[in-house]
Amino acid sequence: MLHQKLKAIPTNRYIDMGAFAFLAIFPLLFSPFRTELMAKVLVYIIFAISLDLLWGYTGLMSMGHAVLFGTGGYVIALSYTFIKGIPWYMQQVGIEKTPALFVPLLNPAVAFIVALAIPALIAWFIGTFIFSSRISGTFFSLITLALAQIFELFVTNQHIYTNGSNGMGGLERSLLGSGPISLNALYYILFTVVLLVYFFCIWLTSTRFGTVLQAIRENEPRLTFLGYKPNRFKIAVYVVSGVLAGLAGVLYIPTNGFISPTEVGLTLSTLLLVWVAIGGRGNLTGAIMGTILINWAQTLLSEQIADYWMLIMGIVVLIFVFFLPNGFIGKLIATQYTHADAQRKNAEADRKEVC
Repeated sequence: MLHQKLKAIPTNRYIDMGAFAFLAIFPLLFSPFRTELMAKVLVYIIFAISLDLLWGYTGLMSMGHAVLFGTGGYVIALSYTFIKGIPWYMQQVGIEKTPALFVPLLNPAVAFIVALAIPALIAWFIGTFIFSSRISGTFFSLITLALAQIFELFVTNQHIYTNGSNGMGGLERSLLGSGPISLNALYYILFTVVLLVYFFCIWLTSTRFGTVLQAIRENEPRLTFLGYKPNRFKIAVYVVSGVLAGLAGVLYIPTNGFISPTEVGLTLSTLLLVWVAIGGRGNLTGAIMGTILINWAQTLLSEQIADYWMLIMGIVVLIFVFFLPNGFIGKLIATQYTHADAQRKNAEADRKEVC
């Protein structure tokens, strides 16, 4: 009986357990430099999971998801900056004290709430506008693409507060005004947040709400015919995805110590799509493994063959697009179900022969 239950567990859940076990002991096995890189990957995992909820489970491909990530990051970056005092680039234009608009950010707890609330509000506003107008599919992707480019230009132009294309650096490794913390402490805080986000999404996608999201992805007109209002569910999941993306942006600041307009625009949004697409959509595991493997492949290749690593990565992406459109985790899950279905049919055939 136990054996049957274990066999019924999807392959990707075993992969999840192995990945989390490896991540839990990573700082014990590798140097501080590698640990710092993996801490950044942990932040990206949260970001990738936020897109998987939207794209993988609901079928809404956002090409500007970095807007939500970057908004959360910039709010916290501004908070850290003003707490330390007025930065030099603001003093050069005559700003001697914290502008009234940013005074609430002097409180780290308030800044954290604002950093999650603004991405949620952006997602709600964009989602309400798009989905209430019955815009979906390619047009949704194009609108989010335009949003990413507009927002990147906006952040760059607000150089008085954001230091423009030079970005905001020198941000300390701390959380909620706790003061400087060690790399290992930050790593395990990030690891804990990743676990919480993962289990939250496992629960969410297993509820009726998650089932409706997958029904929207598979056949939205039929769902409408059954009396549901898909627009409400799409707006809701966009807001949840926005909060998680904003959370990733918040955690990115103490991890990276720097943020620039590239973290709110098309570049990071495109990379995010690649991570989720190569790993596999609609199962969470693909977002996790795709993010880990692509980021580490990129790091190791750039160290070994600096002149050609981008070409190699491009070839890998093309191979996956043409031969594994559902990602390598999606392929593993499909293989498991095909094998289980074949075993079931063989068992039924054997029973018929006995009868």
